[in-house]
Amino acid sequence: MKTMALFYPGCIEFEIMLACELLNSKYPVEIVTPDGHDHVGSNGMKFKATHSLASIVPSEYKVALFPGGDPGVMIGNQQLNNIIQNLNSAGAILGAICAGPILLEQAGVLNNRKVAHGYKGSQLQWILENGFFKKTELTNESTIIEDNIVTARPEAFIDFAVEIAVLSGAIEKSKSSFWKHYYKGQSS
Repeated sequence: MKTMALFYPGCIEFEIMLACELLNSKYPVEIVTPDGHDHVGSNGMKFKATHSLASIVPSEYKVALFPGGDPGVMIGNQQLNNIIQNLNSAGAILGAICAGPILLEQAGVLNNRKVAHGYKGSQLQWILENGFFKKTELTNESTIIEDNIVTARPEAFIDFAVEIAVLSGAIEKSKSSFWKHYYKGQSS
């Protein structure tokens, strides 16, 4: 079993990088891009793509990570919707942070759930005016875990990463507090 990290033009990679770090030893991370081409972040960093969306076999993944940023290029991507639906049906852990939950929303896997998010101002207005999140409860909570789905605000990327690692079994639940404090630079 592996971890799928979706990188798309306009995403904010750092939001899922700690999760990738914590998961990689147990569930090796594969970088998926829409077309299979390497991803270049807004900071110029280059990430070698492992797969395109077209080559994904959802049953091979234990975890799928969806960063925020500007996911507009992925809105309406039926191939991605199908992958997310298949991952969800197979019980994979789906982690979406900041604006990333809209990708889970468009696939229909957030119905009747609470969602942590990073939408604000005109972005939130656009999302609501365009019919997203009608069957979900958008909250101001920092991190929400509901069954196999973890959503988070962008500033909660440490808690997000640790919760996904615990949920997947990559780290022990008894050590979650230690890792949260460690990455926040706090004594435990």
